[in-house]
Amino acid sequence: METLQPLAPADIPEVMRLERLPGYEAYIGRWEADAHAAEMASPDARYFGVRDGARLTGFVILQAFREPQVRLRRIALQTPGGGLGGRILREIMDWVFETTPAEAFWLDVHVDNARAQRVYEREGLTPQGMFDGMHRRMAIPRARWMELSRR
Repeated sequence: METLQPLAPADIPEVMRLERLPGYEAYIGRWEADAHAAEMASPDARYFGVRDGARLTGFVILQAFREPQVRLRRIALQTPGGGLGGRILREIMDWVFETTPAEAFWLDVHVDNARAQRVYEREGLTPQGMFDGMHRRMAIPRARWMELSRR
């Protein structure tokens, strides 16, 4: 399996395919192609993906890229539960903290998405209260990431 690579507008159909897999409708958002194209064009966003041949097996969307706290807006996998999510999360956190001056990395997770919350906690993110009525905010500051990356 390859490492995370930047995505391009030609990858939008694959991103949309993963967003629309059964079970994701309750936990992650889904956008139409024009919304993805606009987000990809934003200087404050980055898209990365992992491939198996021509197909994406997972992707992430980063937002607030130039802010002190970079947001993981979305992560989606072809097959959850096989360890790819944790690997992608570690790799994208490493990339953020190694290539930007970000002070923290954060995300929001649906309160009913226990599997994702376990992965995020295992990778060092801690609950930071509620983001909104249905999502918990979780974050990892740079100092904590540095401690964990030395293990």
